[in-house]
Amino acid sequence: MKSRSGNAYLNKLIRSLDIIIGLLVVGVVITVSMNVFGRFLFSYSFAWAAEISRLFFIWMVLLGAGIASLTNEHVSVTLFKDKASPTLKKIFGLVSALIIYAVCISIFVGFDGIISGYVSSTPFLGIPKTVLYSAMVVMAVLTVIGNSIFLYNVFKRGAA
Repeated sequence: MKSRSGNAYLNKLIRSLDIIIGLLVVGVVITVSMNVFGRFLFSYSFAWAAEISRLFFIWMVLLGAGIASLTNEHVSVTLFKDKASPTLKKIFGLVSALIIYAVCISIFVGFDGIISGYVSSTPFLGIPKTVLYSAMVVMAVLTVIGNSIFLYNVFKRGAA
């Protein structure tokens, strides 16, 4: 398997997250399929399956965003960056990194506000909504790590 980063620990983290995301995909497919067949065959919708599939889907997307940050594989428009000078590329990298850090900090601050006294849960299964919202924090932590690696590469190695 081709290495996705230069660090062995980071590769293990990414591989573990890939496996978790794969399991979440399977979970989404199973729960959505159960609901489709339940509606088609029995004219009955499983409300719990919709809840679980939503939870799995949110975690899957946000973990995927974290992996994209760790591997610097986010979709980007590079039309101007490719034509820019190396100094301007570093400035673009710094500005984008600062914006990403600001977003991550707002996620951390917002999550702290959410969990202080927030006791809501999902209607059918009673899963605390903090389980759902904590996916944002995990994604933000992975993004901060990936963004820090990106900044290191920009300023130490000169690659933007």
